[in-house]
Amino acid sequence: MPRRFASLARLLSLTTTPASPGAGDMWFRSDLGSFRGSDGSAGLALTVGPEGNVPVIRPTAWHNWGYGNAAAINIPDARLFCMPFWPGRICTLTGVATNVTTALASSLLRYGIYTSSDGVLPTNLLADYGTVTSASTGIRSITGLNTRVRPVLHYLVVVRQFAGGTLSVSSRSAWDPIVSDTSPTIAANTNAYFYDGITGALPATLGTPDGTDQGPCPVVQLT
Repeated sequence: MPRRFASLARLLSLTTTPASPGAGDMWFRSDLGSFRGSDGSAGLALTVGPEGNVPVIRPTAWHNWGYGNAAAINIPDARLFCMPFWPGRICTLTGVATNVTTALASSLLRYGIYTSSDGVLPTNLLADYGTVTSASTGIRSITGLNTRVRPVLHYLVVVRQFAGGTLSVSSRSAWDPIVSDTSPTIAANTNAYFYDGITGALPATLGTPDGTDQGPCPVVQLT
């Protein structure tokens, strides 16, 4: 009877592309957290594996992964919107922003980011970025952040807090199709899971979402 052995292939861990890789060569870019390979051609190496919904990182620039027609949506008080965010390589998140189209006196927007322990839902708080006023229209941003983000599924979160009335923000009509519902939903533009009743600091963990909805269109500054 033949004997069977498990095997483990370990790639070279590098921080730069080899000078002259041949077709079929593979290596791991530890500075980017990505697997790379060569097809024998000159130029950029191939990225092996999923690219995520933000595949290209332009250092210090702002990144928006919503697309389709722009729209303004009303967001209820204390509803935490969780939008999937999946960068194509290791990067540092240095800023987050949304656009307020209808301002609301005394209201605040709180931003943060969660990781996903199961690769499906938001689960563990990575950072609570605090609040910015939404009492005036235009871009509402928090900058000067320093969150290391791996090339796996995360969730950017936005929640309106501390005021009754109407607050509207910019959204988009199409999104990466990671968010899913528990029943057939075809007409709605759902880009977010949501959790209601978030009135203060972001919870350390999140459980089963209260539902899905069309949430804000966040943009993030990455480096």
